[in-house]
Amino acid sequence: MEFLQCSEVENGGFNKEKYGWRCRAKLAVRGSSANPMIGLYEEGTHNVVDIPECRAHHPNINAAVELLRKGIAKLEVEPYDEDLGTGELRYVQIIFGNRWRHLVGERDFWEHVGGIDIYLTPSSFGQANTRAFDSLLRKLHKYVPYGSAVTDLYGGAGVIGLSLAVAKKCRSVRCVEINKESKHCFEKTVSRLPNVDSNMSWHNVDAALEPLSWLVGSDVIVVDPPRKGLDDSLLSALQTISSVKRKAVASSSSPSNLKEEKRPWILREREASVSVQGSNRPDESDVLPQTLVYISCGWDSFKKDCKQLLSNKAWLLEKAHGFNFFPGTQSCCVKVLDLPKSEPMLDLDNEGKGETAE
Repeated sequence: MEFLQCSEVENGGFNKEKYGWRCRAKLAVRGSSANPMIGLYEEGTHNVVDIPECRAHHPNINAAVELLRKGIAKLEVEPYDEDLGTGELRYVQIIFGNRWRHLVGERDFWEHVGGIDIYLTPSSFGQANTRAFDSLLRKLHKYVPYGSAVTDLYGGAGVIGLSLAVAKKCRSVRCVEINKESKHCFEKTVSRLPNVDSNMSWHNVDAALEPLSWLVGSDVIVVDPPRKGLDDSLLSALQTISSVKRKAVASSSSPSNLKEEKRPWILREREASVSVQGSNRPDESDVLPQTLVYISCGWDSFKKDCKQLLSNKAWLLEKAHGFNFFPGTQSCCVKVLDLPKSEPMLDLDNEGKGETAE
């Protein structure tokens, strides 16, 4: 953590609750129908350890496990046998929220985090510790100015971006996600938002493809990458942000922009995108990001990316916050970083004179 020593590092949301915080669980099922074992693998093996009263689980998770255990015995459901490759039940995923009760055929539920209701299906990615995630979102709100144009990269169903749209009355929010299954969740979540006069859109595209197109037009960039960290192309684009304006100006004045778009990945993205237009539709072509917020679930990849972003002084690290998403474990805490662009900025009016300086 040497590169953080010159910055302010805060406890962003370390929960006091060590127990009962896990609101979803994927458990392995083994044993027999008469004596089922429902729990987790012993470390380094596929031997299931029965955990009927796991203290990390919310009490309702443990109650659901006990109900499942009785159902397996009553209906004589045969658990999976790892050696023989036989059985009827191998894993079970238990999910719940304040507004959802599982019924026959039900596929989705709602949760309330970051000031909005979000729609999820059982196959959707969701945070196991919703209280920690809510703390993270509310801390994030403080670093986004009112009326900003925001791009949320690796955005999933748009929870972060839409939460900002409501809390900070953003003039625009773009959510970029490679998983097309998130589109439906985005649309359903938007349907429950309060009256927000914001241009909100969701784009089914890989953030690594033409990343400059997502940086231009944004005041704030939020990245929430997987454990491997940022894609190399996006990292490179963020490092060279000071030259983006020149490229954008040259591109906007080029007659080639008037040609019919034929690139297949661009056409696919347009077909899969969702757009909700507000009343305000300003020209954002001359806007460059002033703030980068990095949300990380992988400490090693975060350190690597952060060092690269700071290496050429295009960005300055202002503040870091730690959030303990897994109380009672040795897992890495999630970090939220606010990285304002260094000053002075690129001279937007005089192409030949614009430089980034310390």
